[in-house]
Amino acid sequence: MKLLNNTKHKWMRGLGLACIGLAVFSGCREEINKDDLYTFTGETVGSFLEKNDSLFSNYVALLNTVRLSDRTQSTVSNLLTSYGHYTCFAPTNEAVQNFLDQAYNDGKFISKDFAVLLDSAKAGKHLGDSLAKVIVFNSIINCGGNTAYSTSLFPGNNGVFSLPNMNDRYLTTTADTVNGVSYFFVLEDCRVDYKDIEVENGYIHGVNKVVAPSNSSVTDLFGGIKNMTLFTTLLEKTGWIDSMSIDKYLDLEYEEIYKDLDLSTAIPTKIGTQSGANALLPEHRKYGFTVFAETDDVLSKELELDKPEELITKLNEYLKKQYAFMGSEVTFGTSDEDLKKPDNAINQFVSYHLLPVALASNQLVNHWSEKDFDVEEAKKGNIIITIPVYEYYETMNQPGAPRRLLKIYQSKSSNGVRLNRKPDMDLTTYQEKGVVDGLEGALVNTSQESEVSMSTALNGYIYPIDRILVYNEDVAEKVLRERLRFDWASLLPELINLGYRRPMTTYSNNKTLIYFPPSFKLKNVERSPYTVFTYLSGVNATAWSDYQGDEVFVVGNYDVTLTLPPVPYDGTYEIRYAVSGNPERGMCQVYFGEKGTTLAPVDVPMDLRMPYAGPGGTGGLTVLNVGWEVENKDDPAYNEEVAKNLRNNGWVRGPRYYKTPTSGGMAYDNAACNRKILTQSYMETGKTYCLRFKSALDNTQTEFFCDYIEIVPSEIYAHPTIPEDEW
Repeated sequence: MKLLNNTKHKWMRGLGLACIGLAVFSGCREEINKDDLYTFTGETVGSFLEKNDSLFSNYVALLNTVRLSDRTQSTVSNLLTSYGHYTCFAPTNEAVQNFLDQAYNDGKFISKDFAVLLDSAKAGKHLGDSLAKVIVFNSIINCGGNTAYSTSLFPGNNGVFSLPNMNDRYLTTTADTVNGVSYFFVLEDCRVDYKDIEVENGYIHGVNKVVAPSNSSVTDLFGGIKNMTLFTTLLEKTGWIDSMSIDKYLDLEYEEIYKDLDLSTAIPTKIGTQSGANALLPEHRKYGFTVFAETDDVLSKELELDKPEELITKLNEYLKKQYAFMGSEVTFGTSDEDLKKPDNAINQFVSYHLLPVALASNQLVNHWSEKDFDVEEAKKGNIIITIPVYEYYETMNQPGAPRRLLKIYQSKSSNGVRLNRKPDMDLTTYQEKGVVDGLEGALVNTSQESEVSMSTALNGYIYPIDRILVYNEDVAEKVLRERLRFDWASLLPELINLGYRRPMTTYSNNKTLIYFPPSFKLKNVERSPYTVFTYLSGVNATAWSDYQGDEVFVVGNYDVTLTLPPVPYDGTYEIRYAVSGNPERGMCQVYFGEKGTTLAPVDVPMDLRMPYAGPGGTGGLTVLNVGWEVENKDDPAYNEEVAKNLRNNGWVRGPRYYKTPTSGGMAYDNAACNRKILTQSYMETGKTYCLRFKSALDNTQTEFFCDYIEIVPSEIYAHPTIPEDEW
């Protein structure tokens, strides 16, 4: 197959690479084939590894043996010598042998002899074949139409690559200095000794250890984390540890459904304005978890423990003070039976540390379109924080237990990601002036450099935190007494657990959207069989006017019901729906009410059809005669009057928070990016509420746009003296 012509391999470029190559390979004992060593012109991943057999012969032998799938005789080696873009973390011969030695010592293989492993793999014997696939499939990222990863494109510290490896696992990287030399590490201990070996179809990074992500569940990992024995005890006594075991990884029902799908016809040919050829259909439906856990030091200090046996008693006494505002909603029994009940204080304490989504460290919050953020630098792994970024997630709970929100937050001033921080904001710059009432929030430790480090499991992540995390009155009445903005993608755990939310590159095979077939269950969404439900990451879109750059995209004769997140306290709330209007949109009737009841329609059908917005405040709401006007920066009173007129007509203009390229500024300046007021309703903490969106048109190709939803307490949107901020 003809390789791409590449002008970067000219003579001067080759001389530069030669210098780099000398630095990279100097000092290694292995003898390396010097042919094309520095420029690698005409070499592929496969051919380069073949030529440098003194370093990689064991790995190459496995590449030549392991088949791409059970349905083909083609090997992984065939893939790596073909056209494409591949990132290969190639283990040295020593690394492969060390892996085999460990497998033998652990009783997972019958021999330390590599020839025995190779023969076993060639014969398709289970043990040998499985070990060979672990080594090969975990080492390669097929980047499809995306650029392969050089170290300049590695994600930030402990972040995950946007694309999975061939074993469908997302790898993390970090950087560290060893004996004065800087290295990159894949996972936490696979050192990249030979970096950025550039060939025609990608990059090779030689590693000193086989890349093998843990196959342990979150539950399994807790048994071996020395600095979290107290929190492990709490998980065991409350029964929550069982909820994150290895059987909580794949939806086995969907596994069977997928086998029977006819993939050639499963995706619609046309999805609104999108081509079905651009869609990726999930092969799996995964469960995932994130655990924020106090270390033994934190719990011992905060609870004044003299010995571990005091944990339950002293935590119970601590919670009696913290949960006093809940009244009869919580009980304080300490027997083994009591601790497993949904109304038990310690059970609720533990559940508030658990999220039903697997969040890698660079996904705890999502940077993309916020004011002044540099996306191109972010794609290179350089996250330069501008204004604060935040998410709200519903924590795990038992049936009958209260539903609660956890706020995850990062800013220039937060010194990392924090939980339940309450900043005091300068509303001119949207930067922190300080924190309210000392509510700094618990700091999340995302490093892998110490004993109190994050841990990565097959089905999630464990993060140490530096103080007790408890849902007390300060959280309910202060931290969460604010405008709550939820990106639609944050309400879809399945999207996050599959690694599909907010990637920095397109998906495998250069796909740009995710299609969820009717048989794919979504935890917080119910939809009719005629609803075409997709997710658009927006990764290559330069002119999308979306919060966080992505959107849920629905077409067809749709009927979608969304379960809303819980409110933090009883009161009147305003629910707003983000609108980005254009001529391709449609019209829908919106309904609201308590789950399990007949939802009532709100207002007249919502019409999203309007001209595209243009620079200078044209298009969008300007044609609907609802009061939208361009901001007058010299006349605040005029702007207040415009905002009042818009609100009287059921609208709030877009926030200053995020950029919309079509307007040349922020959503605030974009006539098509606004917030429709759906309802002002009294909502209670003990009830679950839903929004239903039903198409009001016969045209099944019109689009229903789902970007974000706001739930705003009345003391924010209708405060008698302090107007709601414009961010």
